[in-house]
Amino acid sequence: MKGLAALGAAACAERGPEAAPARRASLFLGGDVHLGHGRTAPLLAGLEAELEGRLGVVNLEGPVGPAPVAPSDGTVRLANDPASLHLLASAGVRVAGVANNHAADLGEPGVARTREALETASLLVASHGREAMLEVAGLRVALTAHDLAGGPPPAAELARARARADVLIATFHVTGPPSYVPRRELRAAVDAALREGATVVAAHGTHALGPVERRGDTVIAWGLGNLVFSCDCTEEIDGALLLVELEPPRVSATIVPIEAGLRGGPARPSRSAPLLLDLFEALGSTRLERTGNSATF
Repeated sequence: MKGLAALGAAACAERGPEAAPARRASLFLGGDVHLGHGRTAPLLAGLEAELEGRLGVVNLEGPVGPAPVAPSDGTVRLANDPASLHLLASAGVRVAGVANNHAADLGEPGVARTREALETASLLVASHGREAMLEVAGLRVALTAHDLAGGPPPAAELARARARADVLIATFHVTGPPSYVPRRELRAAVDAALREGATVVAAHGTHALGPVERRGDTVIAWGLGNLVFSCDCTEEIDGALLLVELEPPRVSATIVPIEAGLRGGPARPSRSAPLLLDLFEALGSTRLERTGNSATF
């Protein structure tokens, strides 16, 4: 019997302890989203295969509430119909960033109502001073959102979020005309996020694409453009989705060119994907490894 016990112990020693379950999160990050009022169409079309099983993170432009009265001076004011929020969840969106230049278009009471409405719709909210905490397969992911019109992101907020999680994803909103070139304030914000240990950094707000970059173990998308935007205030149809696989300390990234859903339509795979991948390369992106109409980097 001692011999059998010894053999059993030896076999266990050879196998070693059971491997811990893999801590891995599959996410997609989209750009600017504005639902407007009366929208019933799905947010995405033909992208189900790429996004299946992924949890989404987007920038929701404008508060949740009634359609605002247009000011006489022509200023654009936005708001999202509460009845349309289920479309976000149906598209796989789990986190909505609300730090942008339209967040207070319904006044300060609208800011609080927006958070309440999103949470009622089972969506996590990221805003100034408040990170969203997402847990997937035991992996804790902190997501921050900052509007750079209010100045650089406070280092303490980024550090606090990183300390609470295994992975930090930092998102930044930039106000300004469409431009492929990252603005100065965005470059400073990205540098700040990297100093505080961000694994993924993504920008939006100008409605235009920007390069993608891998800097050490960090993935950066300098501009994701529009995802869906129900407002005549933007004509930018070229957008992108950033797909990330988080498995610390590794992160893999794929960029998927899309046609943004404008004026109530859904976002779709881009019919000009090869040209947009050429554009990413021309903008100085990290080397892209193309597979069909997407690319890893």
